[in-house]
Amino acid sequence: MSSTEWQDAILYNAMYGKAKEVFSLVHIDDFDPGDRQELAAIMERGFIDNVIEPAWVKDECIRLGRPSPNYVVQIISAGWTGTVGYYAERLREASARRHATTVLTRGLQRLGSLESDPVGIVEDVKAELNALPSPTMTNDDTWTIDDIMGLHMEDSPYTLPMMLKRNERLVLTGSEGGGKSVFIYQMLTGAAFGVDTFTHEVIEPKRVLFMDVENNEFQARANLDKIVPILKEISPNMAPDWRSMKQRVVNLLSSADRANIIRRIVHYSPDILYMGTAYKLTDISDDMHRSVRAIQSVVDRIRQEIDCSVIVEHHAGHGFNNDRNNMRPEGSSYWLRWPDFGYGMQPLKTNNGSRLMRLGAWRGDRATDRKFPVALKQGTVFPWNPVYADEWDALYANTYQ
Repeated sequence: MSSTEWQDAILYNAMYGKAKEVFSLVHIDDFDPGDRQELAAIMERGFIDNVIEPAWVKDECIRLGRPSPNYVVQIISAGWTGTVGYYAERLREASARRHATTVLTRGLQRLGSLESDPVGIVEDVKAELNALPSPTMTNDDTWTIDDIMGLHMEDSPYTLPMMLKRNERLVLTGSEGGGKSVFIYQMLTGAAFGVDTFTHEVIEPKRVLFMDVENNEFQARANLDKIVPILKEISPNMAPDWRSMKQRVVNLLSSADRANIIRRIVHYSPDILYMGTAYKLTDISDDMHRSVRAIQSVVDRIRQEIDCSVIVEHHAGHGFNNDRNNMRPEGSSYWLRWPDFGYGMQPLKTNNGSRLMRLGAWRGDRATDRKFPVALKQGTVFPWNPVYADEWDALYANTYQ
C-alpha cells in the first residue's frame, strides 16, 4: 500500500465509528495537505462535536466547498478492512519521513547560503528533529506501575553537603551588592578544594565551572582573596578542579551562542555549574518569558547530558503579592515553577554593624531531606557562616519577626 492509501484507510475508519481511536493515534498534520488534510480536519471537528457520520461529513464538505466531492464519495464507499492501529503506524512513519526530509533539506539550504554560524544551524535542525514524535503506536512510550516499582533507586550523591545533589537546580536571588556572589564563590570554591566551608570538614572534591558574566577576572580575584588562602591552609595539597569561563558576553537567545555554550560546558563536564547573573545571559528582549525559557532550556539540556548541579544567580524583584520578603526572581513568573530550590538573601539591620542575611525560600523545596541555613552571618574564617533554625530561634527570631 502507498502512503495515500494508508491515509484513505484511516479516514474511512474514522468515518465509520472509529474516530476516537483514529484521532488518538494521528494528528491532522500527519495527512498530506489538500483533500486528505481538509477531510481529516472536518472529521476531527465532527468527532469533537459528536456528530460524525457519513451523511454529515458529506453535507459539511458541500457547505464548505472542500475537499472535492469526488474524493469524499471515494472515501465513503472505499471499504477498507485493516486495523486502525496498523494504518495509523504506517501513516505516522510516512509523516515522520516527510517532516525529516523537509527539516534536513531546509538545513542544507541554510548551510549552502552561508547565512549564519553552521553550529547554530545544526542545533536548530537537531531541535526540530528531536521535536518529532515517535511513529510507533505501541505502549512502549509509557510506564506501568510494575515498571516504576521495579526501578532501582540510587541515592544521588551531594555536590554541596545537605543542600544540592546531582542534577538539581538552585536559583539564588538577592539585591545587588548583597553578598550573593561571595556566598556562591565560597561554597563552590570550597567544593573544588574538597572542603565544606560551613563545617570546615574535608569532603570529596568536586569539579566546578563558573560561567560568571557579571564579574570580570579582577572582581573574581577579589572574591577569591577572601576564600582561597583559608582553603589552602585546610587542604594544602589539593589542586582544585576549578575553572571560570573567559567569555562574558553571552546571548542564549541566539542559536549559535546556545550551541557554543552547551558544547563547551558539556566538554568540561563539571559536577557543579554556576551561571549568572541571569539578566546578562540573554540579550535585551521585550518577551521576558522567552528569555527565561532560553536560559532554562540550556540548563536542562546540559543537565540531561552531564547530570550536574546548577546554581543560577538572579536579582530579586521589587515585590509581588504574597512574596516571601520580596525575594522572588525579577521578571517572568516562569522562574517560580522551574528550579528544585529557590532561595533569596535579604539583608537585615544589626546593632553591631556585622552583616546578617536572611536566607528564605521563595518556593517550596522539591526535596524534604535538605538542610539549608535559615540565615547567613558574617564569619571570622570564611566570609559567611550558616545560621540554622535552632540558633535563629534562640538569638534572632524575636528581633526579626
